[in-house]
Amino acid sequence: MEIQQTHRKMNRPLVSLVLAGALVSAIPQESHAAFFTTVIIPAIVGGIATGTAVGTVSGLLGWGLKQAEEANKTPDKPEKVWRIQAGRGFNEFPNKEYDLYRSLLSSKIDGGWDWGNAARHYWVKGGQQNKLEVDMKDAVGTYKLSGLRNYTGGDLDVNMQKATLRLGQFNGNSFTSFKDSADRTTRVDFNAKNISIDNFLEINNRVGSGAGRKASSTVLTLQASEGITSDKNAEISLYDGATLNLASNSVKLMGNVWMGRLQYVGAYLAPSYSTINTSKVTGEVNFNHLTVGDRNAAQAGIIASNKTHIGTLDLWQSAGLNIIAPPEGGYKDKPNNTTSQSGTKNDKQQSSNSNTEVINPPNNTQKTEIQPTQVIDGSFAGGKDTVVNIDRINTKADGTIKVGGFKASLTTNAAHLNIGKGGVNLSNQASGRTLLVENLTGNITVDGPLRVNNQVGGYALAGSSANFEFKAGVDTKNGTATFNNDISLGRFVNLKVDAHTANFKGIDTGNGGFNTLDFSGVTNKVNINKLITASTNVAVKNFNINELIVKTNGVSVGEYTHFSEDIGSQSRINTVRLETGTRSIFSGGVKFKSGEKLVINEFYYSPWNYFDARNIKNVEITRKFASSTPENPWGTSKLMFNNLTLGQNAVMDYSQFSNLTIQGDFINNQGTINYLVRGGKVATLNVGNAAAMMFNNDIDSATGFYKPLIKINSAQDLIKNTEHVLLKAKIIGYGNVSTGTNGISNVNLEEQFKERLALYNNNNRMDTCVVRNTDDIKACGMAIGNQSMVNNPDNYKYLIGKAWKNIGISKTANGSKISVYYLGNSTPTENGGNTTNLPTNTTNNARSANYALVKNAPFAHRATPNLVAINQHDFGTIESVFELANRSKDIDTLYTHSGAQGRDLLQTLLIDSHDAGYARQMIDNTSTGEITKQLNAATDALNNVASLEHKQSGLQTLSLS
Repeated sequence: MEIQQTHRKMNRPLVSLVLAGALVSAIPQESHAAFFTTVIIPAIVGGIATGTAVGTVSGLLGWGLKQAEEANKTPDKPEKVWRIQAGRGFNEFPNKEYDLYRSLLSSKIDGGWDWGNAARHYWVKGGQQNKLEVDMKDAVGTYKLSGLRNYTGGDLDVNMQKATLRLGQFNGNSFTSFKDSADRTTRVDFNAKNISIDNFLEINNRVGSGAGRKASSTVLTLQASEGITSDKNAEISLYDGATLNLASNSVKLMGNVWMGRLQYVGAYLAPSYSTINTSKVTGEVNFNHLTVGDRNAAQAGIIASNKTHIGTLDLWQSAGLNIIAPPEGGYKDKPNNTTSQSGTKNDKQQSSNSNTEVINPPNNTQKTEIQPTQVIDGSFAGGKDTVVNIDRINTKADGTIKVGGFKASLTTNAAHLNIGKGGVNLSNQASGRTLLVENLTGNITVDGPLRVNNQVGGYALAGSSANFEFKAGVDTKNGTATFNNDISLGRFVNLKVDAHTANFKGIDTGNGGFNTLDFSGVTNKVNINKLITASTNVAVKNFNINELIVKTNGVSVGEYTHFSEDIGSQSRINTVRLETGTRSIFSGGVKFKSGEKLVINEFYYSPWNYFDARNIKNVEITRKFASSTPENPWGTSKLMFNNLTLGQNAVMDYSQFSNLTIQGDFINNQGTINYLVRGGKVATLNVGNAAAMMFNNDIDSATGFYKPLIKINSAQDLIKNTEHVLLKAKIIGYGNVSTGTNGISNVNLEEQFKERLALYNNNNRMDTCVVRNTDDIKACGMAIGNQSMVNNPDNYKYLIGKAWKNIGISKTANGSKISVYYLGNSTPTENGGNTTNLPTNTTNNARSANYALVKNAPFAHRATPNLVAINQHDFGTIESVFELANRSKDIDTLYTHSGAQGRDLLQTLLIDSHDAGYARQMIDNTSTGEITKQLNAATDALNNVASLEHKQSGLQTLSLS
């Protein structure tokens, strides 16, 4: 449908009863997002830009109400229609410039002084109730209209579609109306090839001082087949009741476009509603500078094309802008269902000027054709290619104080709302200011910073908070809000984001704190690369935070970062860093309201900072749990959990400075706890309920040890003749995940666990030494503090090929505690015992064994069974052999029932295929009776196989006695 070209095409929207009910209940300054679900989008055909009723805050609902009201006015019927037709002389000179007013308009436009407003104004000859039509459709050249100020009606229609129109070369133009009993709307239409605006242009301004008659409403339609432009100094002002229709291939307005300007001084409390309709622009619409509000609560709307670009958007503190993008496929115009009245016979009179015709239509027969309006019931999203790009958003404010502050708003339904590198600036004053950026059905992307009073990290005064609000996909619940620049918020500056998914590069609220990050409206996931907090309230559920840094402001106790919402079951923090506090009152920290689970990869704590996760059901540390200042532990941290899990291969450093509280259960799931000796002691890890020590049979290939669950570093500094309790709980269970066995009071598992409890002097194991060469003798000497072994290793060559156990260290692992008792290091002697010969081992990287000589070891038995290995095969690890030997009772039982051949067969088959550790597992997992049964059957079968002798002849026996 084309933009209005004659008086016979006017637009009248159809308002549904559902919408009428919503309009009646409308309350200014209140958010009614549901109002958008009943949308009136007319195919704006010339006339009032009836607008789209969109629910949001700050009176945009009122904007919809006002536009619907204007749209349903009975179209004004002119009493007279004056027609001017350009003669052939205007068709001949395409390079010539004309003064449009002097050449064609002046004969049918009168002017005079308006005493009430103390200003001159212009009107159609005979009065504002008449209309002037100018037919110059074949004219060429350039036509200037300059200085037609305060044109108050009636309707003006200029058709110059082959010519160029320049508005305001030396002076500006203003098109307005007078509000009287007829309450007429002035409609001015220009249809040209190109239109350029070179000076100010005002729409529906008050004449002069504005003290006299008010303006009613004015619609200015600019239609250009090629393009519409404005100069950078050409300001376009839309006052209350103004509508600007733009139709062209492209629109580029370099000057400021000001919507909602004050009509007169002191009109700050008067409502203001204005509209720009660009739905008929096929290309991009470019506003270099768009201003909404003039120290008033202006409400403005843009009925947009597919692509809208705004360089700088200035919003007054209580103003609202609504940008409505077209649905997929664009607006569909309904066919004309009204019979044309163009057949009316009119009396004609020829004037003395051959190119002017005056028509005086009878008043009682003049009719106006009404074009139907498309009504869309239900919420609709902008088409998938609809985009609104804004380089920078800026709000302006004054010192007015209002309870609850002021809120400015930007609302759209485009598929993508992009805010560029200029970012957002919020001007804050007393009582607080808020900016709402809302995409009802699409995404929001912000590439620039957030500023307060033009400062990144700018702050607000207490009681006058500055608030940023972003809402993506309000209606669809499927929008994404993305912030590609670091966000720095000063004191009392808050950020609220509602979306399906929210992505942040970085957020810093550590510049004094007292901020709120409200992401409770994010329904799927919040992703933050780096979050820095101090006294910050964080409302978020199901988040991914790459790095959380918690600062302390050093003011007073209780000023902490508070995760004030249930964090759900899908929350994860890659790295937590608690910065060092300033004093012992714990002037900062982190506290969680509730949650099912939190996974932390790395956790670094510091003195005088705390982490309170007792209201989270389960917390898991997957990689590292340590002090950030281990070299300078001058203060105490406070770390509190409900149930804590140390994940597989995770490392936890623990000392008295950790001050760790576990009120529920503790699971060490194949991780390592490093106990740090301070003052000759280790801190006891107290578990409120149950503890589980879960280990595996993984081997450290560099050392040959099982990977320990507990390591005591600097164990040589432990106070002697004292039991050092490492862990206490109501119940302690042990489990080997490699074999799938676990239990409480299981002596076998407890012994296996003790093999994974290691004491170190620097990097040397001191509870067990394995000696393969003189270097191992030196290392053993450094571990146990025997300088003679370090200086004279040759004196201890008798240890080469043996494992030696330091009997000055004893270990306890039972159902209630884990501890070590340190008597002091024993000294190896040539015939002093506590050694065992090492088996043949082709893997020479095994340095020491973590299980050496134990009480009642197999070699202490008088009738010791031989441990058989295949020549040139690898035992795997030395400790695996020791563990297999420690099951000697089971092997003895097999020997009793199956004889040497069955026993040797078991060991041969298992060790040949795997290693001694696997043999031990098989014995643990299978009852000796079952093994006996299977071995007897296997032995009978193999006795008949000739290769059996060959297998036995290849065996090499190693005696452990």
